[in-house]
Amino acid sequence: MLTQSLRLPLIVAVSLVLMVGCNQADNSESSSTSQVLEADKMALQAAPSLPDLQLMTLEERPAQLSSYMGVPVVLNLWASWCPPCRREMPVIEQAQTAFPDVSFVLVNQGESAQQAKTFLQSEGLNLTDVLLDPSSEAMREMRTGGLPTTFFFDAQGRMVDLHLGEITMADLKDKISRHF
Repeated sequence: MLTQSLRLPLIVAVSLVLMVGCNQADNSESSSTSQVLEADKMALQAAPSLPDLQLMTLEERPAQLSSYMGVPVVLNLWASWCPPCRREMPVIEQAQTAFPDVSFVLVNQGESAQQAKTFLQSEGLNLTDVLLDPSSEAMREMRTGGLPTTFFFDAQGRMVDLHLGEITMADLKDKISRHF
């Protein structure tokens, strides 16, 4: 265990090493604006897409996740038994009102329509796009093992960011302002 007096010098030393490495890369002759732009283009092309999953509405009607393409999407994977998921729901409800041009899609993982409805009603939440994924296919497709996980997709359906764990309004505002 590092003592308090050693922590700060260690953090400073690691930061300096990282900054020197970044500066050397920035000053290399092979680095150019066109290469950076090309790398950004390739990264966007390689970004995961909004999955084309068949889910269910709270009324147990079929819903296609890909039907949200065409507008920016904040996709949140959650469950009512998950304490961080429960805590972030009011934040997502507020964001849904604050950012009307963004679709906030909340996909419940592994629970029945009745379980999800009971939770939403007991908390007095008014969320517009709540879908059910009883077999947790979205978690497998998006390769996440924990809840909550929030993904950010642009209007073309490309993932542009993600947040693992409980999300705050400040986090949402920051990611939305940077990407949408």
